[in-house]
Amino acid sequence: MQTSGRLIFDPLPINGNRNMFKPYWAIVQMDCDIDSYYRWFLEKRYNIKLIKPAWGAHISIIRGEPCEQWEYFKSKYNNKIIDFEYNLEFKTNGQHWWLNIVCDELKAIRQEMGYNSNGIGLHLTLGQPIPLHTEFSEYLWNLYKKELLNL
Repeated sequence: MQTSGRLIFDPLPINGNRNMFKPYWAIVQMDCDIDSYYRWFLEKRYNIKLIKPAWGAHISIIRGEPCEQWEYFKSKYNNKIIDFEYNLEFKTNGQHWWLNIVCDELKAIRQEMGYNSNGIGLHLTLGQPIPLHTEFSEYLWNLYKKELLNL
C-alpha cells in the first residue's frame, strides 16, 4: 500500500504535552487515521488492544541522535510531504506493533544528515498493547517466532 505523511523535526505529542519533548527527533507523521484502522483490525483479529502512540501514526527517522547541522536540516526538510509504501503484514516484538515501510527518500535524508541509513528498519508505529494485553502480545510474538502464527 502507498500513502504519505509530513516530516516533522522536534515533534510534540499530538496532545501538545511539552513534558514529552525529546530533542533531535524527526518523524513522519500521518495526516490520516491509518493507525486507528490497523489497531482496530488487530483487536478484531487477535484480541490485542493497542495504546495510540504519543505522536499518533508515525515513522521515526531520527531517534535522539545529535546532529551538528540540525537547524539547517530542520529548515530544509521540516513539513516536507514524504510518500512511502507500507507492508500489510503486522510486525511485533511482543512489546510494540508496527508495519514495515519502504522509502528511499527517508534513507537519503538520513544519509545526507550524516547518519548511517544501512540496516535502519523503517516502520509505521501502531502502538503498544494495553497493560492487560501485554502478556498475550508476548505470547503471540513467541508463536510467530516459532512459525506457528502468521501475522
